[in-house]
Amino acid sequence: MKKLFLLVLIFTFSVWAKEAVTLQLPWMHQFQFAGYYIAKEKGYYNQAGLDVTILDANKKDSSFKSVMGKKAQYGVGHSSLIVNYMNGAPIVLMAAIYQSSPMVLLTRKDAHIYGAKDLKNKRVMLTDDMLQWAEIQAMLRSVGSKIEDLKVQPHSYDLKSLVRNETDAMVAYASNEPYTLKTMGVEPHVIHPKDYGFDYYSDFLFTTQDEINNHPERAEAFYSASIQGWLWAFDHIEETAALIYRDYNPQHKSLEALIYEGKVLKELAFQPNKGFGSIDVNRLELIAQGYRLMGVVKTLPSFTPLLYQRDQLKLTEQEKQWLAAHPVIRVGIDHNWAPIESIDDKGRHTGVSASYLHLLEKRLGVHFEVDYSRSLWSDSLRALKTKELDMLTSAAVTDSRREHMAFSRPYIKQSMVIVANSRVGYINDLSDLRGKKIAIVRSYASEEFLRINYPAIIPVLTDTSLQALQKVSSGEVYGCIEGLSVVSYLIERHNLKNIKVVGETPFRYDIAFAFRKDWNIMASISDKVLASITPAEYEELHGRWLGYESEKPLDYRFIWGIAGFFVFLFGLIAYKNYRLDVLVRQRTTELETFNQRLQEEIEKAVENNRKQEKLLMQQAKMAEIGSMLESIAHQWRQPLNILGLSMTRLSLSCSIDGKSESGKVIEIAEAQIEYMSQTIDDFRNFFKQDRSQIPVNIDALATEVVTLLGPLLARKKIIVRRNIDPSIEVLVYPNELKQVLINLVNNAREAIEHHRGNERWIEIRCVRDERYCTISIEDTGGGISPSIVDKIFDPYFTTKFESQGTGIGLYMAKTIIEKHFLGRLSVYNTAQGACFEIRLNREALKEKRDIEERGN
Repeated sequence: MKKLFLLVLIFTFSVWAKEAVTLQLPWMHQFQFAGYYIAKEKGYYNQAGLDVTILDANKKDSSFKSVMGKKAQYGVGHSSLIVNYMNGAPIVLMAAIYQSSPMVLLTRKDAHIYGAKDLKNKRVMLTDDMLQWAEIQAMLRSVGSKIEDLKVQPHSYDLKSLVRNETDAMVAYASNEPYTLKTMGVEPHVIHPKDYGFDYYSDFLFTTQDEINNHPERAEAFYSASIQGWLWAFDHIEETAALIYRDYNPQHKSLEALIYEGKVLKELAFQPNKGFGSIDVNRLELIAQGYRLMGVVKTLPSFTPLLYQRDQLKLTEQEKQWLAAHPVIRVGIDHNWAPIESIDDKGRHTGVSASYLHLLEKRLGVHFEVDYSRSLWSDSLRALKTKELDMLTSAAVTDSRREHMAFSRPYIKQSMVIVANSRVGYINDLSDLRGKKIAIVRSYASEEFLRINYPAIIPVLTDTSLQALQKVSSGEVYGCIEGLSVVSYLIERHNLKNIKVVGETPFRYDIAFAFRKDWNIMASISDKVLASITPAEYEELHGRWLGYESEKPLDYRFIWGIAGFFVFLFGLIAYKNYRLDVLVRQRTTELETFNQRLQEEIEKAVENNRKQEKLLMQQAKMAEIGSMLESIAHQWRQPLNILGLSMTRLSLSCSIDGKSESGKVIEIAEAQIEYMSQTIDDFRNFFKQDRSQIPVNIDALATEVVTLLGPLLARKKIIVRRNIDPSIEVLVYPNELKQVLINLVNNAREAIEHHRGNERWIEIRCVRDERYCTISIEDTGGGISPSIVDKIFDPYFTTKFESQGTGIGLYMAKTIIEKHFLGRLSVYNTAQGACFEIRLNREALKEKRDIEERGN
């Protein structure tokens, strides 16, 4: 009993000992605030001695009012907190979670509002608090627009307003609404202030000056645990999304939407050469200038007091004891990855990672023993796995490496680029390198990325990045994939003038410290050191290696010389401008004449293209005549035989003078003649030019096609299956759609004949929903080879002998469906053959008919 009482007492004391802290969010729970949920659920706050309550949005009070009113000790707020500070509010900004704001203007892609200029006189939904969307106002001003130029609407917070065309644009978050709008069947388009040069911070973690002064330990503990939570959240996006989906989801978002949100926000949170959560005073001043131009504030104060100043590195007793037990840490390096890290002429470790290593050594009081014996990176990776090494200074973070390594937070973000000969043009996509030899460094993350995502690229492995670039220079390989900073440094350093960057890749990776898998505590300690680095220290660490130049004394004689030269140059330019003015007037007259001739040539070219398309259409129809004539000949052969026999019977009957028999023979002959006449009508209608779109019953149209081709299919022992709702109608040019169906059915027949399989059938299906009508033609012809599936719609591409095919049938079918009907024609392989799918947009066809009718 006494023991039970003692346990209860200890538990009560431990709960009572934790400090109660409240965090106020500016909006409802979602991935936007994931780091705080993780810090709570993973026990980071608990380990720091804090009992944290997280409150989502309160419609009565903003997070700023809650913190200033002491309802919460900490809050998350927008860039408008800068205005609050300039107006005298005693607040402190502790971290900027997002280095770029996710706030955008969201429009429909089909609204053709491509940029800020196009918003004039458009309906735009905005929130009541103008300060919250200051970057959008700044963007509008930069293109000569004002709020008065918009048709401002109160924000409905309902994406259906865009879906129903009740508005043209609305303030939204790039991490949320574009994804949701797409799931609703509307293609989104965003207008981002960042693209206009207005790159604001977002989601400041803030508190009051009173909290910092009176509770410094609590402030430091809350800050460190929160940052730790954020780093875990972004390193484990799917797990974090699952937690939010289960426990913090008042908006009932899907798991997929939360994962999408996390990935977008990670890109906004981490930027090259910037510490997570860092705040730059100079950037705050630029944002404040924007508020001053809006007339919100008149003067700018010093922003240094606004920022949270961390006095020293806060390590737990457990971390201090661990460091004391591990005074020497064995470090593996990459000898040949300048400027990230390398060995200099004197055999010393140098580069960005070396600078970071020195900083860690200084802050932690341990010795990092660099191992120079392993010259290859692959050897260092193996040594870390076998615990012969304790740490790697510059490892790219990948999922496969996480299985046997513990990573710190990243300190560099590396963009991978494509390098090729200077004569090579821009490469838009890595798929363009299919079948080409590409040099990559053995055991680098880029090797893993290519082997998994682009197996068709032929990797040529090298030991160093310089060797890879030299192989490109010598022509041994087509190209190389490497980090941009490494490429820039090595090309300049080694004078590789005949190669250049010709494209980007979607691959970007984080570079971090990697530790033995059982050294998670050292990774956590490193995170604290990296989090404590100031913007000025970042510039010092990176500047020498990644393009920053150190400041040098000014040579004023040189400056005055330059100034004199420019005075002379200005006078010369003034004279040249006068002469140019005369020449411009002369050339303008010449250009006007040239433009007139060019316009005439363009009109001729357009007309020729129209004639060519018309000729191709006719050729496509003629390509089907052979099959149709063969079918018609088969259809007529039997009736002609019957007519011949009937005429013989009629002759005999007349000779015997049997009139009753003659009447029956005449009836048979008339029926056969009517059947042949109908066949002629069907054949003639195929060539008739459609003048306008009309409602066409798909089942009836399929019947006509089967009637024309049925006898030929029957002779080839091919069964035609049909699965079509007889009520489905769609607005089309009937003969053009019939031409497409005949072409596809004929192709299916030929594929089945060539394949010679046991099952011989063609199935025509048709389904519809509110927006689309989809017609499918599936066969058992063995499918289409993957090597040619991307080419079958190309003009003049054919797998038949020249005498058997023109190669324009499928090309014209795709042209009719996609150009004339505004639909889509595609193909995919099935278990037994291929399936061609015609997708018609019923709304688009209706709009097109309305336009044609208005034109008439």
